[in-house]
Amino acid sequence: MPLLDIEKGARKKEIKSRFRLVRLAGLRSRELLNPKEDTLPCQEENYDKYTTKALSEIINGKIAFEPVKKETEESDE
Repeated sequence: MPLLDIEKGARKKEIKSRFRLVRLAGLRSRELLNPKEDTLPCQEENYDKYTTKALSEIINGKIAFEPVKKETEESDE
């Protein structure tokens, strides 16, 4: 079983928490499992499971992501 330094990934300034790291890895593993035309190919071939590949890509900085900013809802007045 591969050991990944989850705390290293959680300390990155873009991620900031283990919960966000897990959420990002889940989204990325779904992309790897069901690729579309515009999906970035897998950057890690060392592991068997998609979730481990996704975690490794994020922790090692092999893929870039942008945080989505929430749109402010305009109230009808």
